[in-house]
Amino acid sequence: MKDINYILDVMPHRYPFLMVDRIVEHQKKESIKTLKNVSINEPYFQGHFPTKPIMPGVLILESIAQSACLLMIDFIEDPSKKLVFMSKVLNYKIYDNVIPGDQLNIEAELLQHKLGSFKFNASCFVVDKKVASAEFFATIVDKE
Repeated sequence: MKDINYILDVMPHRYPFLMVDRIVEHQKKESIKTLKNVSINEPYFQGHFPTKPIMPGVLILESIAQSACLLMIDFIEDPSKKLVFMSKVLNYKIYDNVIPGDQLNIEAELLQHKLGSFKFNASCFVVDKKVASAEFFATIVDKE
């Protein structure tokens, strides 16, 4: 299990856009399980929605992408010199709302990779209930 300090070392994202709090399980170059603690203190809840706070679907997708990025680091010699961009999303589905107090559990599996392009399948759960899933591509690019 890797904590936030490891994530901050290898990821370029920072508050308020860091969407992964912990790596729970990591099968090198194969799969990863992460978690995001969803707090009422997240800045987006002020406007989405003031009387019924719901985590925006695009930020759930970003949590998925950042989790996959943590898996892609297995293929990168020096993460400080690279960035990961999501390049294509297929079949993104939201099954239920994610609200403050939830713990978003993200599972991403590498389906294939070629050179700097990667294809993933991912699902998100709150407790044992699936709340979102997606297939997507991500690409490693030079930072400069």
